[in-house]
Amino acid sequence: MKTKRTFYLVLIIVGAVIAGMGDSIIEEEYALSIGIVLLMFGLYKTTQLWSLDRYGDEEKDKGDK
Repeated sequence: MKTKRTFYLVLIIVGAVIAGMGDSIIEEEYALSIGIVLLMFGLYKTTQLWSLDRYGDEEKDKGDK
């Protein structure tokens, strides 16, 4: 579980760096597109993990009743 969080954090950081400074490596439009996609994917998966941590036990309890 810890490795997923670390991986998603790295995706967020890499996406932000590529979106911010990627124009020196590749064309600006591609850098922004790739950076935003990585950033949003990392944020999406991180929020899914947060919701599982917060509400995962309650959903299991509902299924047992």
